[in-house]
Amino acid sequence: MRIALSALVLIAAPVPALAAPEDDARLITDELNDPATQAQIAVAAEAVTQAVLAMPAAPLLRAAETMAGRDPEAVDPNLTVGDLAGAEAAEAPHVLAQRLPELMGAMAAMSAALATMLPELQAMGERMAEDMARSRE
Repeated sequence: MRIALSALVLIAAPVPALAAPEDDARLITDELNDPATQAQIAVAAEAVTQAVLAMPAAPLLRAAETMAGRDPEAVDPNLTVGDLAGAEAAEAPHVLAQRLPELMGAMAAMSAALATMLPELQAMGERMAEDMARSRE
């Protein structure tokens, strides 16, 4: 599941911050709720997760063994990240793709809630700035 969460972070990184102006938050909410967008991102997430699991891990592990003064040849040269993650990781790409629309829907709900809170949060920030300025006088 850690792999799935890591993949979600990679996918969500290009999404603008949810603490954007209200119009931007509405656009983000709409995009996160869009079934076509969800499907596209699910396919991409599955592909990225499969690629990460297939990445060779042996070169890095062999270097670590060498630095530790152990025999690097003891590391299987065909070892992948998926091998290190364990057998349950084989299903991670598919599980992520299946769950991603639900997760994006939850993110959309959070974005919508944040959009309604923004005016109050901005007002609170302004009050705090004023209070801090007064306290320095």
